[in-house]
Amino acid sequence: MGLNRRDFLKMAGTTAFLASLNWRELVKLAAAQAQSGSINIVWFEAQDCAGNTTALIQATEPDLIDVLGGSFYLVGPGNVKLVFHETVMPQWGESALDIAKAAAEGKLDPFVLVLEGSFPQDEKAGGPPGSDYYCFIGEENGKPISCVEWMRRLLPRAVAVVSIGNCASYGGLVANKVLDRVPGLPSSSWGDSPTGAVGFFDDPIRGIKGLVNLLPEAEPFRKFISGQCSLGPGEIRQDCRPAMAVPGCPANGDGQLRSLAALVLWAKGLLPLPELDRYWRPKFIYGQTVHEQCPRAGSYAAGDFRAYPGENSYRCLYAVGCKGPISNCPWNKLGWVNGVGGPTRTGGVCIGCTMPGFTDAYEPFYKPLQAPRVPSGLESVAAVAALLAGIGLAYGISKDIESKKASSLKEVGGEA
Repeated sequence: MGLNRRDFLKMAGTTAFLASLNWRELVKLAAAQAQSGSINIVWFEAQDCAGNTTALIQATEPDLIDVLGGSFYLVGPGNVKLVFHETVMPQWGESALDIAKAAAEGKLDPFVLVLEGSFPQDEKAGGPPGSDYYCFIGEENGKPISCVEWMRRLLPRAVAVVSIGNCASYGGLVANKVLDRVPGLPSSSWGDSPTGAVGFFDDPIRGIKGLVNLLPEAEPFRKFISGQCSLGPGEIRQDCRPAMAVPGCPANGDGQLRSLAALVLWAKGLLPLPELDRYWRPKFIYGQTVHEQCPRAGSYAAGDFRAYPGENSYRCLYAVGCKGPISNCPWNKLGWVNGVGGPTRTGGVCIGCTMPGFTDAYEPFYKPLQAPRVPSGLESVAAVAALLAGIGLAYGISKDIESKKASSLKEVGGEA
């Protein structure tokens, strides 16, 4: 790359530079400069479907075999260890539990804590009786160890947190509100879902606080994401620790590993932390909307829209429900695996899965953009302004779209 260490670190502090990097060249440079030592990864699954883990297995730069085999060349052979991951680790039962306990006791320091899945309110946090059973890993003294209790134990030891997928980031599908409450069904003060599920970060669209604002143990991460403190490369402090969201349903595998790499290289003093957007996502990945990167943008500009969702055409999907104008995601442009796939590339609409409010605020998926309710209390002025700008775009051209949709229907002989 022709850069000395000082110039490289200076340039890497910008989102534009990170976004334009050839990641293979970046990881070779990082590996060449990696110092001796160990960075562990503790991957904790709560209320999840393991979809993000499945997507991780599909990653190609590097693939999961490189990680598990100890040849994760992002930081040099043997420097990164995926020590705990419920789905793929060979240990099970008490042997697996012992590893999680070792991490909580500081025996695996330093480690990056990766979260997958949402976290329901447990009894200690004010949940209804029996709510510890909503999500628990192992038992202690005859009682379940709730997933939130594991966070109380692991967060104080983690040097950084990265939430993988929409559930871990903002609560996701599991945090959807109850539409018809059953009499006698226990309720939660954390949220309006059956289990009161939340993500690590706040969901300002649904008005749900995340673990970062619900658990005292998360205070160092709360200070970081609120801008009360900042960190330089390799600056590991007790009172200020980085957290990053990598949302999606699921999150793309390459995006997961690049985000993890950014945190690992920061912890080793090789890179500055990536700049985050208003929803705590790395800008070098989520900096642009789906609409701005869509391969069907030419059809949008020409006002050529699909008449119905399954129409076999190149036409823009906006009129049949695409949420691309208000969603941030690059994978429709880059492809899902090795440049192949992505919703709008293959004829499916963007459903807003990388955004807070998913899925409540983006349903029905095959209807034109709705206007999500923005509650008071959690949202920032900038976030509300951006959201309303996207909604304004949607409604500002709705009449034009309806007329063009009618024209398209006449052409194809379909029905609205």
